[in-house]
This record gives sequence, C-alpha cells and structure tokens, in this order.
Amino acid sequence: MKTKLLSAGLALAMIPASGLCAEEAAPDPEIAGLEKAAKDFVAAFNKKDAAAVAALFTENGEITDLDASEVTSGRADIQARYEAIFAAPKAPQIAVEVDSVRLVGKGLAIEDGTVHSTPPGEDAVPTSMNYTAVLQKGDSGEWQIASTRDRGDASDAAGELAELASDLKGDWTTTVDGMRVDLAFGWDDSGKYLIGEMLVTAADAEPLSTNIRIGWDPAHQTITWWTFDDGGGFAKGDWTKLEDDQWMIHTEGTTSDGELTSANQTLTFDGEDAFTWTATERLVDGEKQPDIEMRVVRQTPDPAAKVEK
Repeated sequence: MKTKLLSAGLALAMIPASGLCAEEAAPDPEIAGLEKAAKDFVAAFNKKDAAAVAALFTENGEITDLDASEVTSGRADIQARYEAIFAAPKAPQIAVEVDSVRLVGKGLAIEDGTVHSTPPGEDAVPTSMNYTAVLQKGDSGEWQIASTRDRGDASDAAGELAELASDLKGDWTTTVDGMRVDLAFGWDDSGKYLIGEMLVTAADAEPLSTNIRIGWDPAHQTITWWTFDDGGGFAKGDWTKLEDDQWMIHTEGTTSDGELTSANQTLTFDGEDAFTWTATERLVDGEKQPDIEMRVVRQTPDPAAKVEK
C-alpha cells in the first residue's frame, strides 16, 4: 500500500510552468495545456474524486509500481486504485519536485521528478518517491497521463531530515547573557522543509526575529539550512550527523551591514526536552568572536494562555 500511496500517478499533473521552462522552451499552448492538467488533477485529488483522477489518464493508461510486480491498466482499474487510496484513513497530502520535462515528439512529453507524501497527523513523517511519467496530448487537445512508473524510494536519502525534525519540532526557550531566546519548529505545508522561528528579546534592545528553513539538498546529499533575520542578515549552512543525538553545522553568512560571518556549531540533544547549542570559531568580518554555549529546554504549555470555555 505504501507504494500505491506514493505512486507517481498521484501527482503527474502537478507540473509547475517553471519546471517545464527549465528543460524545454515549449510553445505557450503546450504549457497552458499542461498547467490545466495540473489544476484539474489538484482539484480532483483534493476532492478525493477517484473518477475525476482516472479521467486524467488515457483510456489505456498505466501505473507501474517500483518492482513492476503490479501494473494498473485502464481507467476503470485506475479509478478503483484511487478509490482505495482515498478511502484509507491516512490518505496523504502531496507535493512534487519536477526535475525535468522533455517534449520528445508531437503531443508527447516525458517527466521525471519526486513525489513528497505527508500523511495527516502532527507527528507524521513525510516520505518521497522518484517517478517517471509519459504524458500524451489527445485529439481534443487535452494532456493526459499515458503511463507512470515509480523509480525508487527517495525517503532513505532524506531520512536524516525526518529524524532531525522528530527531535526538533516544538517550542523551545533559553536565557543567555540577559537575552531570552524563543524557538519554534514544525513542518511546512509541503512536508519538504522544517520551518523555524527564533525571537531574541532583551530589556535594552529591540527584538530580533529570524526565519529558519531546513531542508534536504539532494545534489550534495546533506541537510542544509537557511536563516534570514529581520535586520537584513542571512546565512546558509550544512548539517552533518556525528552521533545519534549530535549534529555539526558549518554556517556562513552576511550581516545586514555587509560583514561576512562564519561559525562551527554543534547541537547535542539531551533526552527529548533539552539540547545544548555551541558555536565556536566564530568570525565576523574576519575578527574572531567569543564562543557561545546555550542549554535550550522545551517550553511547557502556559496555562494562562488557554482559552476558557
């Protein structure tokens, strides 16, 4: 059932125009047709309308699983397949990364990409599947799915991100040198990125807010993060897992004044409700800065914040 839920057929019509332009400068009518197919698929999937999804396939369209042990052929069987998917209690939400689209003949396109699937639930862990799809333009001018095939489970490649997210999700706080630091992490809607917010407050300074995005870099096979503070500074860094409960991050960035920054950071979890964050070899505009060490604890719900019924 896992392969069925992740099948490329779930998202073949979800083709952003930018993905098409990156590979082939298709004529505008072709792009418009593929965009319409994407909108039709999203509408049908969101309504859990298996008949409408099946109608997006050619009459003899096929869905092939990873090991080719199961092939679903024809609209009737495709509709039944989607009915089973939509009837499942944990039917996922889908996001897609299109790697390439090639127009290989008149009314024929081949697409490669990755389907990211996130089941419902606060603690749900996204999974990913690579796919290849063939789309065919029918006599009526509508693009339809002729065949799809799963090419491999990509979840293992990004499994470290899911592991980090399971440990880091939630609200955290610490106080250091008279400053309070509050952090909050959770998955974004696509299930591809861990999104964070950091707020630093002090009695003698304006609050500083920082947006954090953590994701998987498939090209370099590593977790990467990006941070953007509301003063105009930004940074990027790669994460390396050292042990089960420890990560090392090398981060480089630029302050709002245009000064270059860099640091080696280590995050070490201490159970489920605390971690230690250290930053060493800190440089700002070439000048060495003091090391930093913070013990961060998980925030408990504030009873005063509850809405009385």
